[in-house]
Amino acid sequence: MSEESLTQNGAHERESTPRLLVVDVPGALDTSYDVVAPENVAFQYRLAGPFVRAAAYAWDLAILGVYFVASFMTILWAVVRISRLFSSDMIWLAETLIIVNAIFIFWFALPIAETYFHGKTLGKKFMGLRVISTTGRPISFSQAFVRNILRSADLTLGVFSVLIMAINNKMARVGDLVTGTIVVNERLQRKGMTKTTFTEPVIATVASNIPDDYVANETTLKALALYASRRLEISSARRYEIAAPFAAKLVKRTDFPYQVDPDAFLCALYSRSFEGDSTRS
Repeated sequence: MSEESLTQNGAHERESTPRLLVVDVPGALDTSYDVVAPENVAFQYRLAGPFVRAAAYAWDLAILGVYFVASFMTILWAVVRISRLFSSDMIWLAETLIIVNAIFIFWFALPIAETYFHGKTLGKKFMGLRVISTTGRPISFSQAFVRNILRSADLTLGVFSVLIMAINNKMARVGDLVTGTIVVNERLQRKGMTKTTFTEPVIATVASNIPDDYVANETTLKALALYASRRLEISSARRYEIAAPFAAKLVKRTDFPYQVDPDAFLCALYSRSFEGDSTRS
């Protein structure tokens, strides 16, 4: 990666405005999408195509089908036991519970999973996919709920739904276009990201002073990993210019006790996050 590619989005910014650190994940250009994350770091995500997404949905349907059959049998068994206990016909209770359970499965199960499990259903997890907002932020429940309701529109459109995904730069189906979401392939995104180690003593010293209770979020971890893997490809002066605005925000978040070189701080935080206690003496 060239020095220019790391700062191409920030080249036209004013001097008072933090520049963007643009990191490049290997992949075909027609399946990539640039997202500017909350930390003012731009990522190039690999988008998930219709076939891998269909496979993930097939997994979800299979899992939900097994759950429905198991819960259906459990409800019938429980209602029969209750009916015998009270010597009363409780068929209405079985019908009510089955309907409520079906509503949960078909309307709420997948949105709840995507909201509370970092944009992943079990099917998406198996296929290495995740749904996020186009802003790079985690998906909200309202987004997850609406996009799942609109899946019926995609199924109705059939092959035209695939054409809609092919002609927009987000590989988005109707539900994604309406809610402002994208589905990314994390397995492809991880290719080329290897663990980086540092030999500079100052980095180990800085790492030992980072508070134990600080835990970086997923977006920050990706930024740290990509920065660490590419820092030696650019000059020290440019490295400082790129690292300074990002490190300044993280120094405040960690309540770091003293002034520190931005490059050393980012490398130290990377070491703490990915190597754990091995950075401590």
